[in-house]
Amino acid sequence: MKRLIFFTGVVGLTFSVFGQTKDSLKYQSDSIDIRYLYKINDTLSYRYYPTRRFGFVSNAFKDFYLLPTELVKKENFKGLGIIAASTAILIYYDQELVDAAQRFGRYINLSGENNVYNLTGTKDLRINVPTDLSSGLYYIGDGITEIGVCAGFYIYSSFTDDKRAAQTAAQLAEGMLAVGAWIQILKHLTGHESPQCATVSGGRWRFFPNPVDYQNNVPKYDAYPSGHLATAMMTATVVSMNYPEYKFIKPLCYTLMGLCGYQMMNNGVHWAGDYPLGIAIGYAVGRMAVNRGREEVKQPLTSIREPKASFQLHPVYMPEGATGLALQVKF
Repeated sequence: MKRLIFFTGVVGLTFSVFGQTKDSLKYQSDSIDIRYLYKINDTLSYRYYPTRRFGFVSNAFKDFYLLPTELVKKENFKGLGIIAASTAILIYYDQELVDAAQRFGRYINLSGENNVYNLTGTKDLRINVPTDLSSGLYYIGDGITEIGVCAGFYIYSSFTDDKRAAQTAAQLAEGMLAVGAWIQILKHLTGHESPQCATVSGGRWRFFPNPVDYQNNVPKYDAYPSGHLATAMMTATVVSMNYPEYKFIKPLCYTLMGLCGYQMMNNGVHWAGDYPLGIAIGYAVGRMAVNRGREEVKQPLTSIREPKASFQLHPVYMPEGATGLALQVKF
């Protein structure tokens, strides 16, 4: 008589894991890991890739050298035309617009001073924070504000393991590096006087200024384009694209950008003509950063299923006439 052996442990396990590794770029059509999936509406969701430590630095380099190619794509020709035309018109009226902005500021008792407090207390390392409404409006587009937003998403993702928030934080860091690099290059190439130190109407342009002269008197050369609005636009683009279900993000961000843009004219930091190119750079970099960190799921959500464990027992015939049971687990 053959012996019948029932194994108390698991004789065999077969694992079918539904999901993707962090290096995977495409879904399998019949299996999507919902741990990385974020529903936007009934027919649209995004899968966010896990972030890599300091991956935002290498991505910033990619954004930097890909930006010119992105801007001159055929589908962007209309936008480039609008940027060029609006810049030309605004530069023509720059002095009148700044004068009007400053007159209105004095009328409503809005200071043109940038009153800040240095948190470090030393001139070698300044971390300035606004102290009144005037400086508060100016600091909407300052790097310290965007760093704060980035830190908020990073801290939230650290406590919740939220992949979308983690990618948003990484994309903001990536965008700040790429935008900052391009803005500084363009400022050093164009040498446009800020309104506060303009020697001619609309500010003099000193193309390819001496780097030493630039560093010794920055406001004399660094008006064009606006780094404040470029950084603010990048931040608005990244956050609004990652959280499109929150409809208030764009109106809120654009309103704050408008207030910041006005205040920079009121306090003599920028001309209106400095804005279009800066906004375009911020938007383009923001879009590149977001599209690199996620994948659109085009199939209906009804076809997206959460992995669930299933168990199946089946007989196993062993050597020497023994038989047993194998437990197969799929999840």
